[in-house]
Amino acid sequence: MKNYLEAYKTMFNVKEEGKLYYSPGRVNLIGEHIDYNGGLVFPSAISIGTYGVAGKRSDCFLMLYSDNYPHEGIIMVDLNQLQFDKSHGWANYAKGIFHEMKNRGYDIPFGINLYIKGNLPTASGLSSSASLEVLVAFIANDFYQFGLSRTDMAILAQHVENNYMGMHCGIMDQLIIAEGIKNHAILMNTATLEMTPSKATFDDYQLVIMNTNYKRKTTDSKYNERVRECQEALNILKNKYDIDYLCDLKPYQLNEIETFLNHHILFKRVRHAVTEQQRTLDAMDAMKNADLLTFGKLLDESHQSLKNDYEVTGLHLDTLVDAAKQSGAIGARVTGAGFGGCAIALVKNDFISRLEHEVQVTYYTKTGIMPEFYLVEFTDGVKKII
Repeated sequence: MKNYLEAYKTMFNVKEEGKLYYSPGRVNLIGEHIDYNGGLVFPSAISIGTYGVAGKRSDCFLMLYSDNYPHEGIIMVDLNQLQFDKSHGWANYAKGIFHEMKNRGYDIPFGINLYIKGNLPTASGLSSSASLEVLVAFIANDFYQFGLSRTDMAILAQHVENNYMGMHCGIMDQLIIAEGIKNHAILMNTATLEMTPSKATFDDYQLVIMNTNYKRKTTDSKYNERVRECQEALNILKNKYDIDYLCDLKPYQLNEIETFLNHHILFKRVRHAVTEQQRTLDAMDAMKNADLLTFGKLLDESHQSLKNDYEVTGLHLDTLVDAAKQSGAIGARVTGAGFGGCAIALVKNDFISRLEHEVQVTYYTKTGIMPEFYLVEFTDGVKKII
C-alpha cells in the first residue's frame, strides 16, 4: 500500500501525502438477476477490489489516473464540464459521481487528484465498475464532508450506473460494496433495502471464483434486454396481480401466471425471478444450519435456471461449471451478469488444487482460453485506510 502512496506523489508531482482508500469487489452467492425485480439477493464483499489515493487541489479540476490503464495517462476534467465523454473511458465512472453530486446540489469547491489501482479483473462479473463508483463517492463524501450514509452513496452510485453510464443494473452491487461486513454475506431486500447479515463460513469448504477470461461483447445490451423483458412481463401481470415487482409473486402461482401471460420467453424470465427468490431464502437457511449439501444443490439449481430460463450463461460459463462439478465441487453457478465473466464453486479445501488443474485442462481444451481462479475472503465495505 505504501507503493500506492508513493506512486500517487510521483504521478501528480506533489510532496503532500495523499489519503488511501479501498473499495471491495463483490461476489453474489445466489439471487442473480433479481435485484432489479425487487428480489432478495445474498452477496458478500470480497478481498480483491479497487484502491484509491486522493489529494486536494487548489483549482476546480479533477486529475484522474488509473494504473490499470496507464496508456491513457492523466485525464484532466473541469468540474464545470462533467458530461459523459466516450474518449475518457474508465474515468467516466468517476466523473459521473461528481456530475450526480453537483446535480443534487452538493457544493464541490475544489478539485482532487485521484490515483486508482485495482486488482479486480474487468468485465468479470465481480463488479469492478461498482467498486470504482462507490470508491469515488466515498472519497468525495470524505473530502467535501457531505455527511452521506453508506446507503446514500450506494444509491447515488447506482443512479450514475443507470443514467450516466447507461447500464440498467439493480442496487445489489453498489449496496454490498458500501455495506459489506467481514466474514458475512448479507441478505438484501432490494425493494426495501432491508439488510440481514449472515455469518458466511463453510468449515472445510471454500468458494472458488473461476474466471472464464472470455471477453464479453454484448453484456450491456443483453443485460438491458433482460431488464426490459422483465418490465414488459411486470406491466402485463399487474393487470391481474397486486404487485410492484416480479419477486412479489410466489412459486405456487406459476401455473396460473403461465396461462395468463401466454408468452413463452417472458414466462421463462418470470419463472427464473420467482424461483430464484425462493432459492435465495433457502440458501440463507442452509448456511445458518451449516447444511452445505443443500447450499451446493441450490447453487446448481440457480445455474440451471440462469442457463435455461434466463439464458445468460453460454458455452464458457457452462463449461467451467460442468467441469467444476465433475472435479468434486458440491455446487457451482455463474455469478454476476453472465455471458462470460465468473462462476463460483463450493469445494472441499483438500480438493481445491486438483479442481483448479482439472478445470483448467477441460476448459482450455474446449475453448482455447486459460481460466483464472481466485480464493477470496469476505470483507468489510468501502473504507479509508490512511
